[in-house]
Amino acid sequence: MKKILVKITFVFLIIISFAFNVFALNITTMGLDESLMSTYLAEDESQNLEIKKVIDDFIYNYIKPEMTDFEKEIMIIKYLVATTTYAEEEEYNDNPSINDSYKAYGALINHRATCSGYAKAFDLIAKSCNLSTNVVTGSARNTKNVEAPHAWNQIYLDGEWYNVDVTWEDPESNVEVGFNQLFNNYINGTDIEFGINHFRENGHICTATKYGKNTVAYYLNTGMIDFNANVDSVRKLYEMQIAELTMQNKKEEVKIILEKLLLLGAKYDDNTNLIDSNDTNVTEYVLKRLALGEKVIAFVTNAGTENRLSIDKSDWLQNNINIPGKTRLNKIFSTDGIYDTRILIFSFE
Repeated sequence: MKKILVKITFVFLIIISFAFNVFALNITTMGLDESLMSTYLAEDESQNLEIKKVIDDFIYNYIKPEMTDFEKEIMIIKYLVATTTYAEEEEYNDNPSINDSYKAYGALINHRATCSGYAKAFDLIAKSCNLSTNVVTGSARNTKNVEAPHAWNQIYLDGEWYNVDVTWEDPESNVEVGFNQLFNNYINGTDIEFGINHFRENGHICTATKYGKNTVAYYLNTGMIDFNANVDSVRKLYEMQIAELTMQNKKEEVKIILEKLLLLGAKYDDNTNLIDSNDTNVTEYVLKRLALGEKVIAFVTNAGTENRLSIDKSDWLQNNINIPGKTRLNKIFSTDGIYDTRILIFSFE
């Protein structure tokens, strides 16, 4: 009888241990502890199951075993930007304490969220992918110089922390973003870079640049990670594509590539295409570029403020680019709202 009781007890303990391990595995898979569950998930268990399904589906469809933490991070940002819309203030002012827009549920299920919802959703998915991230709070100052409470994230990559603001990666704009292209203005920035308009009250010190803007830009445009990436090469590739498509009169295709160039930033890292307000030697500049085999020339000018072009200067450029022996096929004048920059692009044959 004692042997039977011992066996039953032993089997019972095995069952309990198995159940506990399965539960622990589920929590680990979700990357959550109790505090995160109570903070980020909904009070309604059915809503929690909805969130878990969305995250499980995301991991199944987009996260591969061979991906680095950096690649997982970029995929999460792309996913949230592509599937979530910012919830305007009037949508949640009536009852902000319980509104889903402030929660991960708002971003992942309703696809509308405030900065808090974006940040919590990013943190929740990232932890589900075994990434080390957190949510930081403070304030941010927008383009209208209005400062308001704000939340964003930090991520730990190769032993160093970086700032990430998914909300500001997803501004209201008519350009295509998300899985097509990210703005790359607020991914893996340092405290100095973010400190221009982000003022955090908690979190880690962020000084690393290894996975910063250049690395992100090169990866977004080539699918490769290169810590010594020359982003200018990607910009020049886009300009060549614009030239070829312009010569073929494929205007819609030109527009798509132009948007990518603008999102990447039109000014070269070495400033060679930056024409300031005192530079009138445009012909020599264009001839030098054409001699290198380039067919399209992009101008970024400085009218007194970094990376800003005045209407007068743009008109001057349009009227003074006349190269002997070269036909100027087309002129593309575009305003880039992301960088507050106007650029002129000319193609030649």
